Amino acid sequence: MASPSNTYRAAYEEADAELGKIVKEVEQLRARQSQVVKVAEALKSLVSDEPVAIDTQRSQWATR
Repeated sequence: MASPSNTYRAAYEEADAELGKIVKEVEQLRARQSQVVKVAEALKSLVSDEPVAIDTQRSQWATR
């Protein structure tokens, strides 16, 4: 039978590995969000006469 400390250690290592995967995925999603925001800014300026600012922190559109 595994000792409690080994069981906790294994659970910790598994959770740490999963957290690492989540962090990597969040970084990828943030990079993708940045790309989408840039494309949206370019497209918005093409279809609108009024300048538009995009709040990337809240992902909301705001008129300048």
